[in-house]
Amino acid sequence: MIWRWLVALGCALAAATSAQAEWLEARSRHFVLYSDTSEATLRKQSEALERLDWGLRRFMAVEEEPEIASRKLTVFMVEDRDVKRLCRCSNAAGFYHSRVSGSVAYSGRGGWTDANNWGRVVLFHEYAHHFMFGSYDVAFPAWYAEGFAEFASTMRISDDQAVIGYPAQHRANGLMMGERLTAAQLFDPANRARWSAQQMDVFYGRGWLMTHYLSFDRDRFIKFQNYLKAINRGVPGVEAGQQAFGDLKALDKELARYLRQSRLPGLPMRFEGAAVPPVAIRRLSAGEAALIDERMTSVRGVNRESGRKLFGKAAPIAARYPDDPVVQGWLAEMAYDAGDFPAALAAADRALSRDPKSVQALLYRGMTKLRQVNDAKSEDAAAWAEARRAIVAANRADPNDAEPLWWFWQSFGMQGIEPTPSAVAGLHRAQELAPQDESVRFAAAMVRLKAEELPQAKRLLRPIAYHPHAPADNPASRMVAALDAGKKGAEVMAIGAAAMMEKAIMRAGEGGD
Repeated sequence: MIWRWLVALGCALAAATSAQAEWLEARSRHFVLYSDTSEATLRKQSEALERLDWGLRRFMAVEEEPEIASRKLTVFMVEDRDVKRLCRCSNAAGFYHSRVSGSVAYSGRGGWTDANNWGRVVLFHEYAHHFMFGSYDVAFPAWYAEGFAEFASTMRISDDQAVIGYPAQHRANGLMMGERLTAAQLFDPANRARWSAQQMDVFYGRGWLMTHYLSFDRDRFIKFQNYLKAINRGVPGVEAGQQAFGDLKALDKELARYLRQSRLPGLPMRFEGAAVPPVAIRRLSAGEAALIDERMTSVRGVNRESGRKLFGKAAPIAARYPDDPVVQGWLAEMAYDAGDFPAALAAADRALSRDPKSVQALLYRGMTKLRQVNDAKSEDAAAWAEARRAIVAANRADPNDAEPLWWFWQSFGMQGIEPTPSAVAGLHRAQELAPQDESVRFAAAMVRLKAEELPQAKRLLRPIAYHPHAPADNPASRMVAALDAGKKGAEVMAIGAAAMMEKAIMRAGEGGD
């Protein structure tokens, strides 16, 4: 009897563990979350992220955008050890990638009841970047881009309000004990290349301090706006700071006094009149749940070698679910990345037999055919047109998905012919739909340069030139400098073309696909 009772108890515990670990998807206006947590926890996390977006929009006076599926940020909420494994680094609590196929983030799933939880802080920080680069078509200096992300990372959200302005306690050591970086050092982007990891920690903290200092005083914020305008006119950082703020040593003294205050200002933003964001939660199908780890790895990014290994793991799993269009669409992408084009087409066809409007299956069917005719060095216009048909079908299935537009434009370059006007228009629309993707932004800038639409090209290039993780002398910054010097579009394009060739050579040397 005891033995039977223990067996029954073991089965019950196993069933409970299995139910608890069931993979769920939560869809809201700005996010898609995947996790194997409870439905209540995932709903709470999804609502908190929507409140974060609401708070940032209210604080920055940014209007709500239309709800477009392809602009949602996909977040995989996983164990901390899986964040590190997927990041391929030892100390990450989360990370983010912006891309035309849909920006993604990975975050630790636990501990969200604590506003200082490191995984939550990192995810809020990364979403602030996503929000900023998607909302503004202007250049932000690195200290503000990172300072604003730190500023947003500590937003506290309760049932009735969001409060922005809490101290970045995780930067306290660098702020209080570390090297005191001056405003002149922050304003000069060339300094970052020489800083140690410890100095970069101080840089993040000082960026938060400067952002906080400028955000709650109207006169200071006007000076900051003047500084931003100067930066976007091409004025060098230190000079722009002196024009806007005056004596930078005096600014350093003001910041020191500000940091020593016993209390710092903040802004409570009450939710009165703002409905709780709706969240739709579903359980992943058996096939999706079985393949989710491989899907996360695939979305993280692979080269040809790692892609082959991943496809080798995924194919036997997907074979058990031939009638699941999502699983087969995922498999088509993995087969494509592995270079197994017959398998990619077969998986895409299986997905389309169940869901004829699957954007992913249509897209990867078209991308695979493009690679095949490209690798064959085909000059048959009909073969290229046939390859594009699935890309066009993917666009028709979802006109607001940026990736089919991007690939339709790229297909003409692969063929070695001039893109059609509709392809150029599609590229510009893709850039609007995926403003965070630097490759799409850069390509759109090159097209503007070719058309001698120089102001538009400069607006596209400036955010890349000032990206917080880009070196000071990056290709976009050289191109902007050439435009500021009065160079013509063709001359500036040559700088960009040389940079792209250099990048291609570097990637080939790294063994990437």
